[in-house]
Amino acid sequence: MPARSTEAPMQAREARAARSPWRVPGELEVEEWFELNTQADDGSRYELIDGSLIVSPAPLPMHQWIGDNLRAALQEAAPEDLVAITATGLLLDGRPGVIPDIMVVDRQPVRDGASVIRPEWVRLVVEIVSRSTTMTDRVVKPAKYAEAGIPGFWRIETHPFRGQADERLPVVFTYRLGEDGQYQLIHRVGAGEVVAVGEPFKVAVDPEAFARV
Repeated sequence: MPARSTEAPMQAREARAARSPWRVPGELEVEEWFELNTQADDGSRYELIDGSLIVSPAPLPMHQWIGDNLRAALQEAAPEDLVAITATGLLLDGRPGVIPDIMVVDRQPVRDGASVIRPEWVRLVVEIVSRSTTMTDRVVKPAKYAEAGIPGFWRIETHPFRGQADERLPVVFTYRLGEDGQYQLIHRVGAGEVVAVGEPFKVAVDPEAFARV
């Protein structure tokens, strides 16, 4: 019996791999990245960091509530040339990247119809820590934001965490990018406190108000 040719099956596999966005996540085009996120019928977020695909489940209602209230507070305090936006794609290293909970960005690119945000437009990134993405929100993403030169980063803790002491949740940590390229802690604000933050503009940080339903 003549040997069966493997050329056709191999070509079929290669064709399927070429069509699949899972083949090499780090090489996704922006449009493919959008497609992954828009077709996720369970609300999951698909993010790419250094070629690794990170899939996060849909945020809990309180997570979204805090984010919406903080975004509104930032937008109310923002100068005319800046806007606060939620759940929008941010390029990293010029490629598909992450979807921060909140960003404060230059208004003009948004007004011009930009489909994705570039780091040079960003003044502040905010991540609300989820149980399912704790390490990513606390360590991985801040490192990439600092590497991209984003001047401000805030982290919001909504669940009990090590070192919380007697602070009531949520707790807001605000950071400024230092000359060494690392984020430096500027404020630590627990529920029941109100702190006037000066960067990227003057705004009152009131964790208890953000979480009040």
